[in-house]
Amino acid sequence: MYYFIPAWYGSERTWHADITPWYFSHFRLEFDDTFHQIRLFQEQDIDSRLLVLAYQPHLRYFLYRHGVLETDTYSVFDVMQDFHNLHTQVLSIRDIEWDDDCEFIYSPFTIIVQKNGKKFAKVEHGVEGFISDIQYFGPNGQIHMHHIMDDRGFISSIIFFEDGQAAYQEYLNPKGVWQFRERLKEGGQVEVNPILGYRFKMLTYQNMGDLVAEFFENYLQTYVKDQDIFMLPSHSHHDQLVLDRLPSTNPKLLSLFIGRNPQDTFRDLDVTFEKSDLILVDREDSLRLLQELYPERMHQCYHLSSFDTRLRLGRSQTKKESIIYFQLDFEQGIDNQALLQVLSFVAENKDTEVIFGAFAAS
Repeated sequence: MYYFIPAWYGSERTWHADITPWYFSHFRLEFDDTFHQIRLFQEQDIDSRLLVLAYQPHLRYFLYRHGVLETDTYSVFDVMQDFHNLHTQVLSIRDIEWDDDCEFIYSPFTIIVQKNGKKFAKVEHGVEGFISDIQYFGPNGQIHMHHIMDDRGFISSIIFFEDGQAAYQEYLNPKGVWQFRERLKEGGQVEVNPILGYRFKMLTYQNMGDLVAEFFENYLQTYVKDQDIFMLPSHSHHDQLVLDRLPSTNPKLLSLFIGRNPQDTFRDLDVTFEKSDLILVDREDSLRLLQELYPERMHQCYHLSSFDTRLRLGRSQTKKESIIYFQLDFEQGIDNQALLQVLSFVAENKDTEVIFGAFAAS
């Protein structure tokens, strides 16, 4: 078994993936070396598994965007939050309980919920159209609660605010019972629900990293075999945490990606290199630099591009096509006139495709 431990961390809170609305862009490429390496293993039918250490409530859609959804995945936070035997569902705004006097205002970007003429909530959606999170506001207009939704159809965690500032975050199980609480104002201290203390070694942790390390070690002790191989994309946040805990007898392949590991940081990786058996770099100039800095490790360093650069003769690299998304709602009935207009347009334009989506299909 090949294990991939990806470096998918948040830009502000390291162990917490960024929750980004669909209309907001970071103006950066959402790609790294792990995606290409996983695809290579899939093409060769080699057993592999993702070991995700960070909090990723939208992990399924993230993997889908990059074409690796079918990869066997183990999420440390899923175990920490006691997720098992989950029934996946797609939530719509009608599935959430609202007071009878709530008014819904639909904009091109988000859904605003008003109550007594004041903003009560804001519903955000992810790139794929699912409800990603809901912010709730008090009478004074300040945010006081933030629900983060799991892409499998339930509330994953709740951030509570004090005077408009994030105070703590509770991580829930699928039934809504908080498992542990992260103090955002107190250096990230983590408290475990005393009722569920039997699932953890301690009731209080200095930070989220200590809790993640505990459950990561539990996995290694329970499932890892002597012949398993680890693929580790180098990241300053997890290099030592992971390498210090991996079994010394298992091979470890370190991967350097220019978007995550600038060349001016190579001099700081000597300790990481000492604990790695093989070093992969995505650029030839990076390989030459490593050989200059670490001549004694020339036999460990290899070049592997992060992009599939193979030439496919006769296959266009671009596709000129218009795609129409048509959402069907079987509860409210189908608009036959609108459907005929779309089908007529598609019939008259050869470079057009229509995709039908339905939430309430049986």
